[in-house]
Amino acid sequence: MSDHWRLAVRGGALMAALAVPVAVAIFYFYGAAHAGAFLHGAGTGILSFASTALTVSLMPVSSTVHGVMTWAGSFVARYGFVAVALGVPAYLDLWPVVAMLGGFAGVYLAESAVLLPWVLGATSDRSARETPGVKHWNGG
Repeated sequence: MSDHWRLAVRGGALMAALAVPVAVAIFYFYGAAHAGAFLHGAGTGILSFASTALTVSLMPVSSTVHGVMTWAGSFVARYGFVAVALGVPAYLDLWPVVAMLGGFAGVYLAESAVLLPWVLGATSDRSARETPGVKHWNGG
C-alpha cells in the first residue's frame, strides 16, 4: 500500500472513531435527526478525504493530455460527489443542515489538525532528498 493510501485509510479510520462519540453526544442533546445528519456529513467528509488518495494516485507523471484529463476528472468528480451528497439532502430538507455541514467541516478540520504533524514530520528532512542544481525556497 502506498503512503497516500495508507494516510487516507488511517485518517479515515481515525475520523470515524472520533465522529462516533460526537454523534452520541449530539443524539443525547438534540435527538436522532441531528445525530444522523452529523454522521451523514462526517461520512461524506471521510469519503471525500479518502478519495484524495485516488486523485493523488492518478496524478500524471508525464504531462500527457490523457493523464491530465484523468486526474482533473477525478478532482471534479470528488467535489461533485460532495456537492450532491450534501446539497441534495439540504435542498430536500431531509434533516438538519447545520449538523450535516458541521460533521463535514469537522472532519476536514480534524483531519488537518491530526494529520498535519505527521505530514510535516515526513517532509522535514529536506537534506536527504536534495536535488542537484535546484534552489529551494529556504535557500537549501
